[in-house]
Amino acid sequence: MSRLIISSMAVAVIAVSSLVAVTMAKAHTAQSGMEYPPQCCHSAATHKNGDCAPIDARYVTEAADGYHVELPVGTHPQLKTQGYSGVVPYQSARDSEDGAYHICLARDGHSRFCFFAGARLG
Repeated sequence: MSRLIISSMAVAVIAVSSLVAVTMAKAHTAQSGMEYPPQCCHSAATHKNGDCAPIDARYVTEAADGYHVELPVGTHPQLKTQGYSGVVPYQSARDSEDGAYHICLARDGHSRFCFFAGARLG
């Protein structure tokens, strides 16, 4: 092969490798089209659903101190053996682009990276 062809192939391989690396580092997207910010996604490159997922509004209640989230086992990709319970102060909640609630959890199911508030009641 000529040096030009070999050089072109090398450039193409580098370009594709770079594109794959950028794609893997990028945040993932909910089925609704809402894109989760990279700082909320700590496993998007290795887990099919990353660590962010929409949650049903019935598992979220509002109180004076913030959003109370009570998720049973199986209601989030990270909750395979245990549920999640936590309070998200109003000032820590992010706005949801699609009006639904979303939460980003660590693999242990205890640590919360981000919470996105759906339609706010008050």
